[in-house]
Amino acid sequence: MNQESIRLSRSAEDYLECIGHLCREQGAARVQDIALRLRVKKPSVTAAVRRLADQGLVKYQQYAPVELTPCGEEYAERVIQAHSILRRFMREVAGLSRARANETACLMEHLLTYEEIRSLSKRLPRSSDS
Repeated sequence: MNQESIRLSRSAEDYLECIGHLCREQGAARVQDIALRLRVKKPSVTAAVRRLADQGLVKYQQYAPVELTPCGEEYAERVIQAHSILRRFMREVAGLSRARANETACLMEHLLTYEEIRSLSKRLPRSSDS
């Protein structure tokens, strides 16, 4: 399954982004950790993860950590990168506070295409920390 052919809901993208961050930070994404980070109940996480598994983006077995498939990993990385670019743009170009820049980036990452986000990234000041 090609990530370009998959269009996910905002919620599904948020789950993938969260799973991607948890895998980076902790080496695994457990349902309870996803629930805590997204401030949702565990049954909601289980339902979302099952839908992502049906789409071939994660591997899920009850009581086991959620794993990203290669396609899911690419998609999660794309969402994480988009969020990072937009957050920087909102801070460095628009001058928003850290908290507001993060909130705005979270909303915009679901509305803009990846090409539009890359275009914004070209307008960011050069910096050693991207």
